[in-house]
Amino acid sequence: MSVREQLVALAKLGRIDASTQELDKELKEIPKEVGQLRESVALLEGLLARERSELEQAQKLYEQQEGLLKEAADALARAKAKAAKAKNAREAEAVEREVEVTRRTIKDRETERDKLSGAIAQVRSSLTQHESEFAGLKEMLGDKSAEADKRIAELEQQRTQALTGRDELAVKVPRDVLSRYDAIRTRRATGVAEVRDGICQGCRMAVRPMQYIVIQREEGIERCSHCQRYLYWGPWLQDENAALEAGEKD
Repeated sequence: MSVREQLVALAKLGRIDASTQELDKELKEIPKEVGQLRESVALLEGLLARERSELEQAQKLYEQQEGLLKEAADALARAKAKAAKAKNAREAEAVEREVEVTRRTIKDRETERDKLSGAIAQVRSSLTQHESEFAGLKEMLGDKSAEADKRIAELEQQRTQALTGRDELAVKVPRDVLSRYDAIRTRRATGVAEVRDGICQGCRMAVRPMQYIVIQREEGIERCSHCQRYLYWGPWLQDENAALEAGEKD
């Protein structure tokens, strides 16, 4: 197989790989976007779990304070009853101290209960808001996942179509050239470039004059000394396209 045929095949490979590059990029980005949304859903779900636990604990403490308040109220009632039955000033004074201590206890319990009531209301409000956000985000995730699956299927179909004929072209290129080409395109997006008017169209740098002559004369497979891409002469593809069009007309 001639040098020209090998480089034309390589140039066509470059065009095919360039056409699939954007498809591959989008195929990688779509799962990332869905993954980020799924992480947001998981984080919000974790937050809801913590808030529900906090609410449950606060409600238990509130119930405990209510029970302690009832006990204190009963103790106050008993102390007042004892005060009515005091036989002397000493007994009356002792009962009065007991009443006063019980009243302070009740006041402290009521303060604590009111704080818990405020905290419960705050957590409930936050929980309600986050539950609404979670429902909306979960619905969004479902829609986004469905859209992503559909788009991925479309892109994979486009990619399969774009790669049609690649294997047939690859066998026309020497293995060592193909291996270097693949290595170059992982770093430079494409591993082959047209040389036009002595300029590499990949990096826009001038190729050596002698090298340009070798390429035009089809005497060897050359690479740009600046970007390392394989070089081909544009008119070769134009000639081949013209020949194909003529054949179709015949």
